Amino acid sequence: MIRAILLDKDGTLTDFRATWERWLPGILAELAGAAGVEPERVGDAIGFDLDAGRIRAGAVFVTGTGAQTAEAMAQALDWPPERIARWLAPRFRVAQQVPVTPVGPLLAALRGRGLVLGVLTNADEAEARHHLDGMGASPHLARVIGCDSGYGAKPDPAGALAFADDLAVDPAEIALVGDGMTDMGAARGAGMLAVGVLTGTLDRAALAPHADVVLEDVTALPGWLDRRAAG
Repeated sequence: MIRAILLDKDGTLTDFRATWERWLPGILAELAGAAGVEPERVGDAIGFDLDAGRIRAGAVFVTGTGAQTAEAMAQALDWPPERIARWLAPRFRVAQQVPVTPVGPLLAALRGRGLVLGVLTNADEAEARHHLDGMGASPHLARVIGCDSGYGAKPDPAGALAFADDLAVDPAEIALVGDGMTDMGAARGAGMLAVGVLTGTLDRAALAPHADVVLEDVTALPGWLDRRAAG
């Protein structure tokens, strides 16, 4: 029986490419201009091809924290990672999110099934909360855990296990839903069901060997739950 669902944010509740591939060109141009380098150099450092307008699957910008992205950018800039992270933080916060679906109604429907919901993200907690507020998700969430909430970043399972401990729920009764390998790794490490979705940068062939099930997107969760309940 599944009693709770722990959701990733970027690429799960939101469409990763639609959100960040639209945001990155302007940010890279602004940052590169401030630092006096070519924006292509900065894009290459984080796995973004400016000419194609595409993020490489599995790139640090996809899987990493803001601090890890800043460290990668520092390879192309004459700025320390801490300065880059400070520069990026307010811009990450105001980036326009593109939800996969109206998030509030979906989460309300899942809560109506008696499920407890949470978010586990490699974004900073304050940034995640700001975005989740904007999507109407926050009233439906029992816990929001970011990479700076005290448990480290995915694939470390500590945040997932903290969610289970807070609820006093067996991890085996929790589905962790995400779009990437860090999500699948956290689910496996915590002993949770690993549910992949295809709204990130990885396709079904990449996710399937590491997931218990791969769904098109989060709107397929109710149907999947129904099929599980029916046996």
